[in-house]
Amino acid sequence: MIKKLLGLVFNRWLLLALVLLALGVAIWIVGPLVAIAERRPLETESARWIAIASLGVLVVALVAWKRWRAGRGNAAVVNQLLAAAPAGERAEAESADLKAVRQRFEQAMGALQRARFGRGGVLSGWAARLRGRYLYELPWYLIVGAPGSGKTTALHNCGLNFPLAGNGGEQALRGVGGTRNCDWWFTDQAVLIDTAGRFVTQDSDRENDRATWGGFLALLRRARPRQPLNGVLVTVSASDLLARDAGARAHYAATVRERLNELHEHLAIRFPVYVLVTKSDLLAGFVDYFATIDKEQRATPWGATFPLQQAGQAPGRFGPEFDALLQRLSDGLIERLQGERDPRARARIYGFPSQFAALRGALQEFLEAAFAPSTYEPESLLRGFYFISGTQEGTPIDRVLGSIARSYRLERAVLAPNRASGKSYFLNRLMGEVVFAEQGLAGTNLKWERRRRWLAAGAYAAIGVLTVGTLGAWTFSYVNNRRYVDLVAGRAERVRQLVQETPNRATPDLQPLLPALAATRSLAGGQDHVPWTLGSGLYQGRKLESAAHRAYERMLVDAVLPRIGLRIEEQLRLAGAAMDSQYEALKAYLMLHDIQHFDAEALKAYVEADWDAQFGRSLDPQQRAELTAHLDALLAQGPAVSSLPEDRTLVEFHRARLASVQLPLRIYQRMRHRGLGSEFPEFTAVKVAGNNAALVFQRASGLPLTKGVPGLFTYDGYHRGFQKEVTRVTRQLADEQGWVLGVAATPQDPAAAVVASDQLLDDVRRIYLNEYSTVWQAFVADVRLQPMPGLPQAVQMARLLSAPDSPLPPLMKAMSRETTLLAAGGRNVIEKGTDTATDALKKGRKALSDLLAQRKTESGPRIEAIVDDRFAALRRFVTAPEGGKAPLDDTIALIGEVHVLLNAVDSAVKGGAAPPPSPLPNRVKSEAARMPEPVRSMLDNLSQNSGQVAQLLVRQNLGQEVRSQVGEFCQQAVAGRYPLDRASGRDATQADFALLFGPGGKIDQLFQQKLAAYVDTSARPWKFRTVEGIPLGADNGSLPQFQRAQAIRETFFPAGNAPSLRLQFKPVEMDASLRQFILDVDGQVVQYDHGPQIPTTVQWPGPRGSMQVRVQVNPPSTGSTFGAVFEGPWALLRLFDRVKIEPGSVPERFRATFDVDGRKAVFEVTANSVRNPFRLRELSDFACPTGL
Repeated sequence: MIKKLLGLVFNRWLLLALVLLALGVAIWIVGPLVAIAERRPLETESARWIAIASLGVLVVALVAWKRWRAGRGNAAVVNQLLAAAPAGERAEAESADLKAVRQRFEQAMGALQRARFGRGGVLSGWAARLRGRYLYELPWYLIVGAPGSGKTTALHNCGLNFPLAGNGGEQALRGVGGTRNCDWWFTDQAVLIDTAGRFVTQDSDRENDRATWGGFLALLRRARPRQPLNGVLVTVSASDLLARDAGARAHYAATVRERLNELHEHLAIRFPVYVLVTKSDLLAGFVDYFATIDKEQRATPWGATFPLQQAGQAPGRFGPEFDALLQRLSDGLIERLQGERDPRARARIYGFPSQFAALRGALQEFLEAAFAPSTYEPESLLRGFYFISGTQEGTPIDRVLGSIARSYRLERAVLAPNRASGKSYFLNRLMGEVVFAEQGLAGTNLKWERRRRWLAAGAYAAIGVLTVGTLGAWTFSYVNNRRYVDLVAGRAERVRQLVQETPNRATPDLQPLLPALAATRSLAGGQDHVPWTLGSGLYQGRKLESAAHRAYERMLVDAVLPRIGLRIEEQLRLAGAAMDSQYEALKAYLMLHDIQHFDAEALKAYVEADWDAQFGRSLDPQQRAELTAHLDALLAQGPAVSSLPEDRTLVEFHRARLASVQLPLRIYQRMRHRGLGSEFPEFTAVKVAGNNAALVFQRASGLPLTKGVPGLFTYDGYHRGFQKEVTRVTRQLADEQGWVLGVAATPQDPAAAVVASDQLLDDVRRIYLNEYSTVWQAFVADVRLQPMPGLPQAVQMARLLSAPDSPLPPLMKAMSRETTLLAAGGRNVIEKGTDTATDALKKGRKALSDLLAQRKTESGPRIEAIVDDRFAALRRFVTAPEGGKAPLDDTIALIGEVHVLLNAVDSAVKGGAAPPPSPLPNRVKSEAARMPEPVRSMLDNLSQNSGQVAQLLVRQNLGQEVRSQVGEFCQQAVAGRYPLDRASGRDATQADFALLFGPGGKIDQLFQQKLAAYVDTSARPWKFRTVEGIPLGADNGSLPQFQRAQAIRETFFPAGNAPSLRLQFKPVEMDASLRQFILDVDGQVVQYDHGPQIPTTVQWPGPRGSMQVRVQVNPPSTGSTFGAVFEGPWALLRLFDRVKIEPGSVPERFRATFDVDGRKAVFEVTANSVRNPFRLRELSDFACPTGL
């Protein structure tokens, strides 16, 4: 009675109800006294009822969650037990018995999912909900032993309550699937798992048994991860201990030890082990000795439990404990003998202690082999050994008589078999009072428990930290909020002084207001994220910020808005301002006096644009950002209505002025003013033509290639920018005319309104498209090739232009694409992409126009043709006809031919030869004339520059050859020597003279091989022919020297490679004072003595080779200055330098007058050339050439 009363008093549900009641009373009584700052959250009764109810709901939710979690764990366990067999086994046909077993197991598992167990069995109703335990919460024990060791018999007779026996009549439940080799014994106190004996011995199919045993252990670990088992029962048959030899017993002990080690390893827990010596009734005399004990004594365990503190020494304590049991048997022997009348039974009783003593050695060996401590294996927690008998069947074993019979070779008597009595010995209380009572000795999964402890410790620590942090946060928050309020009060006083110091006069300048505005806005120091030191429910900033914000808004309306209005009015009064700017100013001015048409975004756009123009860089970025923030705050309050009076005269003046500008132009100016097309990228040659574009192209205007056509004037800028905005802006300005300009917006007639709207849109588009064409024409005309200062640059340019990755095709195609606004068939692409609203509007317009029969038919060309027609040639140039090639491809091929030609020119120039003649430059020019810009200019430039560069290189190379092959030798051989320098006393050798001037000489050879092709020798004087507009050299440079050299060659080399003169002397007259005149030219004598005038021919050089010319007169003269003898290779020319020469009737004939001291002899001399070798101007004017 007292026990039940104590159980009721300390019932957990009663205690929980009392705690909840106490907390509810505390909330009801103490709640109104709790205050947070100035708030009392539990002051009202409804708030307290809600708090108490919330507490109850929380407790119920926690209990429900705990039960739900236990139920889920139980369901998980049952599901694990129901796991199907492997696929291979499922595929095999099941026998009828196996199907029945499976059905029975599944039914039982279904019941276990819902069952809760108590002391009396399976509970139901509220008892199950309040006191019952799920299958998962019961202790689990594993029974292992050799086949036939009596495991199942012991469980059948253990006296436990099996709740499931009522459902199917069987106490044990055979497993299926992964547990098919186990019997499950579900009692109201524990779950007993009877494993197959072959799991222990693994002697039938070792690999299969080992795999099945491992799978079974994994199943246990998954089903109960925290504590898979609460203990293990190891059974060993008394008959096996007595009948088997030592080797068999040792092998069995080793297998038991191995299985226990595997349990420790797989389950990672330490569990108690109980050794049950079964079939004790097979000891001879067992049944007779204990025949007289009552039921209570039969239920009492008979064995020994080792001290828990000496678990490691358990095998060593076996001997004393066994001896104690044996002593008890001996002590009761006399009493038992006296009570037995049957002599045979008395004999068996008398011998029973000896029979029992025969177990001592075998059992001790088994325990030591199975449970002796080892440093290499986990230590087993052996709790004790117990002798049991489930049923008395079989033939007893008499070890004593058997030993005597063997010793004396007597015939061994066979004992009568036991008769089943239906009694069990020493088993009933063993399970409940010994094994189940120690269910808490089993450890838990160390990893699982460690993780659980860490989580629990973390949770408790978090709760503690949270509690301390909350109290600290409240303390800090209260102190800091007090400081914050004092700080704001000090700021308010400073702001008041700052506002008073701000000039309060009518001025459009906002800069003086910035300090006061900033101070007012930041008065309360509003923060998006409240720091924790001010928060925690005590923050006072919201109230202070609200008051400061109201003061800031009043300042915006009273100080900022009037200044904005004055600034707009000031802009309206400016003379000479642009029409678009005046329109925007007038619109903004009217919005400040007309709430109906107020547009915050439009006003902001105008004011910010005006600030950018007004302040420029006078404001730093921070001040400019502050102005924008103040303007946003002003407009966020709603329509801004200026307190200044409206100047109607000013308004009417600007309305009349702006109305004079055509509406389409104003619409287009508005779109440009609003930055239309700024979101589209600029079209540049570098972007579309690639990196090589910078190597090939340049802008004639000097602009970089990274600058191009604004994004507004691109295909996307038109279709996705202009076309999407033009309707909206046109409608907006048309609608604004009524209140901005005071004129009617659209005609009242709907049909007329539609036509007028379409016409207005076309007018705006026309303005835009004309500018589109102008911008692109300028850009196309501005793209040119890079300058080519030399032939290598020209070769490189032609290579880049004709290469597969030439930048020219992508540039031309991109230009064509951007200047083609109509798609195939002339249909406007924008009509394909018009949004749904515009389509609906057009359909409505068409229906209305068709109904009124007033809509004109659009049979003419699309308005986009303004652009497309101007660039039709460019489009045809890049477009390939069906089955053919585009002209652009032919142009690239032509440039490739130019590249080949320039390479040949470069090779010829490097080799010192004349470039090969080619009609290609002329063909390039001809083809370029039929091409559109900018290709036409590029090809002209390429062909012209290529020819010019080649000509300049030829000129440079030839000039170098003239200097090296002629000039240098000329300076050494003839310059400053006679006959080129008539005053020189040094003579040029005839060999050098011939090498320089002779046929095939240096000058002649160079001229014929290098220069003849470039010189017009038919002109007098000679002139260089022009190639690509550039002559090879200057006409007054070295070219005259080559012409003089030709005259010298023709004069001095009439018949060979050596210089020679052939002259005929014919006497004409001689002074009477002379009797005889003799001219000896190297042995050739011309003599005249007033006789017949016979001509005499002489050759120079003469046959004698003396290189002398002698003049003699008779009578001779004394002190003559004429000179009698001239020597040297040019002696004859030196003679004639002293002679007076007069031209004759023909060029090759002249009169030579020899004056010897006033006495004269005149001869008529006929040369072998029309040129007078003695007065040859080309010889005296010749100078050594130094270049071209």
